[in-house]
Formats: sequence, structure tokens, C-alpha cells
Amino acid sequence: MKQTLLFDLDGTLLDSREAVIEAVAQTADQLAPGLFSRNELLHRFGESLDDFLFAIAEAAGEIDKDEVSQQYFAFVRKHIHLHSKLFPGVQEGLELLKNAGCQLAVVTNKQREFAVAGLELAGIDSFFDAVVAVDDVSRGKPSAEPVLRALSIMGKQPEEALMIGDSRYDVVAAWEAGVPSVVLEWYGREEWPYVKPTYRYPDFQAFVAQVLAAQIKGGR
Repeated sequence: MKQTLLFDLDGTLLDSREAVIEAVAQTADQLAPGLFSRNELLHRFGESLDDFLFAIAEAAGEIDKDEVSQQYFAFVRKHIHLHSKLFPGVQEGLELLKNAGCQLAVVTNKQREFAVAGLELAGIDSFFDAVVAVDDVSRGKPSAEPVLRALSIMGKQPEEALMIGDSRYDVVAAWEAGVPSVVLEWYGREEWPYVKPTYRYPDFQAFVAQVLAAQIKGGR
């Protein structure tokens, strides 16, 4: 098992899917009422926010994407605590991985402001050697650019790393970058009709146990 671990944030480390969907839904309902169902928002979870805010602006007609962004960001700032809830066992698992010599990074489609705030509020910011947010790259996931940016910062090759996420955007980005992918199935098992994850685990504890077992088997 690899020792350079790149983690998605929302839906992977942070149990924030409902909070993110609620923020997008509030923005969409105010600017483009009735045009986006909750099921559609759920299906698009993990997508680059910039792409989706553009979709809202386009659907709303004369509204500029910057106006959509400002309204969304204001809502998130007001409710940032709801975006910072850890899944069970994440803090303990990150500590075990770090103590075992793993290098950890965050690769997220979230803006840096909110990614850093979420990590700090959750008390896990000190575990990570790098954070690559959507505003650090020209294109977010499913583009490979954020994954490759994290590898460059950490001085690693694709074959030395794993990308751990929860959505097809993470899996496609990893595949495009030549990095094996891990999916944590916190929200249940999904079907993968095109690009499939390399590994699937029901939760963080199961993933960490496998990483540590592989290290022991490898003589570390």
C-alpha cells in the first residue's frame, strides 16, 4: 500500500455533504428557483463548485457568476461550523497514518478559504503536508491537475500515491493522473459504470487498517 495519501475533503474526511448541498440549494433557490432538484444537487456532489455556480448563473439568465459566488460564499461563511464535522474515526486514523510515516495531503474542489477553515475547525489541519484547493488550479477535479499539483508539491510520482475520495470526480481525477484510487463508502455503495476505483472501503477505519497491515507485511 502506498505511503503518499491524497485525501478529498467533503464526503471523505468531513461529513459535510448535506451542508454543502444545502448551501448550493439555498443559492439556486434564490437565483434560479425551481430549476435544480435536490436529487440533481446530490448527483453533482463533488463537482467543481465553480462549474456548478456557472450553471446556476446560466440558468438564472442575467445574473453574473460572481454574484452567484458571493451569495454562496456568504451562506457558507455563516454556516461554516456545519461544514466541519468529522466522520467517526478520522482524527484517530490520521494520527495513526502520520505516526506510521505516511505523507498526507488534501486535494479538494473547495475554495482554500473554506478548506483551511474546515480543517482547522475539525482539528486536523496539522496532519497535512499540503492542501490543494480549487483556487490553486485552473481546473478542479475531475481534471487531473489538482492531483498532479499535490504530487509536485510533495515531490512524488503518481505510482507512489493513492487518491482517497468518495465521488466519481475523485476517481476520474486519479485515473487521469495515473494514481490508484480509493473510495470510502460512507454514504453507501455505488455502481461505477465507467472508471472504477482501485479499492473500496466502507469507512475510514477499514482503510487505515489495510494501510497499516500492508506496511507491517512489507516489513516496516
